[in-house]
Amino acid sequence: MRSLDANWLTQDWIDAEYKKYVVLAYLQAVQKRFDERKLCPDIPELRNHYEAGLRFRRRKGTLNERFPKRVAGISGPPPRIEYKSEVTEDPIMAEVDAIVDFALPRFNQMLTDGLQIWQDIAAKLTLEPVGLLPIKPAEGYLFLHVKRGYETAIYQFALTLYADGAPGGRLVRFQLVDRVRRGLTTPFEHLKLDLIRRYQHLPNPATYRLESELPYPEEETLLPIAQQLIAKALA
Repeated sequence: MRSLDANWLTQDWIDAEYKKYVVLAYLQAVQKRFDERKLCPDIPELRNHYEAGLRFRRRKGTLNERFPKRVAGISGPPPRIEYKSEVTEDPIMAEVDAIVDFALPRFNQMLTDGLQIWQDIAAKLTLEPVGLLPIKPAEGYLFLHVKRGYETAIYQFALTLYADGAPGGRLVRFQLVDRVRRGLTTPFEHLKLDLIRRYQHLPNPATYRLESELPYPEEETLLPIAQQLIAKALA
């Protein structure tokens, strides 16, 4: 299973046993990708599923509070009046509650595991500027390089004006420019000068080098982490 639809909770049969199978199959697929150190888009998707489950619980709790209640008895001491809702729980809603109760802690645990892998990988990466940075570094280049490899991926990046929840309030967008084979005697500064000559719309680009000891997946892991690191560096 590649992903879990945003409306998975109400799609198909609303049956607790069936939905448990759906959740477990999805989490098994996510775990396999995490084992391969492929973190995105699974981490954002897990966060969305977890937060959607929490919102469902809050909305249902608020709705239940608004239903009329009758006195069910008095307990104590100290004396306390107990109330019972006059609305009978719908069997379908009971099934949905059971599904959410099953899924939420598992989404949360898998999300926690993925974020820990993210932090472990990010701690091993080196992000350094190449040359001097401009005063307003909103656009530039990223050199993505694995120490034991010979190929360097070159991405152009640009910061959005605003992105809610992103580091510094801005999101970094990447576009692949080139892949070059770089010799041990070719400094990154030379690659930057070559880019300035080739692409004159960026005469003074902010340029960074992101170096990894291990060949982690580029699209699923290195670039998403690079987005976070560059956004923090330029915040």
